[in-house]
Amino acid sequence: MDLSVILIVVTIIVLSIILAAIGAYVVIHSAEEKEEAPPPIDVSGQYAVVVRPARLSMESVKPSETDLKKWLSSQNISEEEKSRYFEQWQKTYEETIRIIDEGDRNGTVTYRIELGPKGKQYCKFLNEENFITREQIRNHAELLPPYVFGCDCRLMPKLPWENPGKSGWKAVVPDNGVYHVPDWRQFA
Repeated sequence: MDLSVILIVVTIIVLSIILAAIGAYVVIHSAEEKEEAPPPIDVSGQYAVVVRPARLSMESVKPSETDLKKWLSSQNISEEEKSRYFEQWQKTYEETIRIIDEGDRNGTVTYRIELGPKGKQYCKFLNEENFITREQIRNHAELLPPYVFGCDCRLMPKLPWENPGKSGWKAVVPDNGVYHVPDWRQFA
């Protein structure tokens, strides 16, 4: 064998090793990129993959635990009542989030707010046969209960087969671009 043939064979072997190394590098790095989770998409609508979590929407418009406790401590009521009001607020708050999260998992897109006897007095912005959409919840979480301390309103999924009253279902709509939700700093 002459020297030129040996040189060609060695060159082919070296190039093969280099190309194999480049291929392995590309495969390893593309696998790492696939493992990284994409950020959640904050969109809503018919083609949405992931919607903004209900907790984040509510946290942006509802008072914090600190604000609730601070306001309650400024009221002339017993410690037992303060504790009861706070616990009821938290229970309603968490129940609302749970209902929306379940709805997101099973495709619920419309909800209704069931007004309790006290709620009818302070929730003038709601009709008895109200409904709100998941899109409204995403953009206007202030529409969700609880509204005030002692709130007896509840969020419920609005199921297609539910029969409204004589007047039919009514969408909750803003008045001049504003939903007139009661100020949370009061008792029902």
